[in-house]
Amino acid sequence: MKLGRRSFLKSSSLIMGSMAIGHDDVFSKILNTPVDLKKLRDTVGIYNEKGGTIGYYINDGMVVVIDSQFPESVKNFIKELDIQEHKNIDYLFNTHHHGDHTSGNTVLANYTSSIIAHVNCPRLQIKRNNARGENEKIVTANLTFDNKFELKLPNEKISAIHFGQAHTGGDIVIHFENTNIAHLGDLVFNNVFPYIDNTAECSVSGWIKSLDNIIKHFDKDTSFIFGHANNTENVSGDINDIIKQRNYLEALYNYVLKQSKENKSKEEIAASTKIPGFENIIESWEGAWKMNLEATFEQL
Repeated sequence: MKLGRRSFLKSSSLIMGSMAIGHDDVFSKILNTPVDLKKLRDTVGIYNEKGGTIGYYINDGMVVVIDSQFPESVKNFIKELDIQEHKNIDYLFNTHHHGDHTSGNTVLANYTSSIIAHVNCPRLQIKRNNARGENEKIVTANLTFDNKFELKLPNEKISAIHFGQAHTGGDIVIHFENTNIAHLGDLVFNNVFPYIDNTAECSVSGWIKSLDNIIKHFDKDTSFIFGHANNTENVSGDINDIIKQRNYLEALYNYVLKQSKENKSKEEIAASTKIPGFENIIESWEGAWKMNLEATFEQL
């Protein structure tokens, strides 16, 4: 399933007032056509339906899943796994706390007893759901770490690394080292404006630093999985996609900083046109560009 520019913009028009509705509601309406499991390399693949991209590893009877989307979509993912006769999930990772990556935990908790995330992820997940009055609807990670977590499987080594405050206060990158595939969660929104959520402890300057460190940490042969993109083909990519995201964030930060030093108000800055050199980045929901400007201004 490919969601091109025309279809994506059509999806955007259906999400009026998304800033007021909230992150989960926005991303539950994007990429909402079920697709089959797609293998990337050997034992690692992806699944897209609603919300953030699910990653999975299957080998020698071991099943590892990264992120859980929403309850209704992750049930379809489980059906696809059942076709391959895998009934249990050994480990579930959450790349961060946003609902389009963790709401499906309520379903996957029936298949696994090990949910792994950064130490800040459960805290932010509870904070977010407290604000919505929905804490009874969440399942948080029961295994947490601060900087790095390693997991050795019979034929794979998995490392989960926190590169610092970025998209949220608790982002992690999960690397299948032998297969050399890394799931970046929402550290990369490929070819679309990222979601800058200040209530989630987002830091644009920290995000830039994290991507700099990620670029240094991985090699040119590493394949990457991204949380969101302009179509399902682009939810996986290479180091160049990370560099593009990093350069956009730096341009955004510097542009807003320059405008604020010129005593421009938030409203004046939010009325700006796109930054030169990044005209090809599209809005995956109406108001995404304005939100990037306003949220960055608030951080400054």
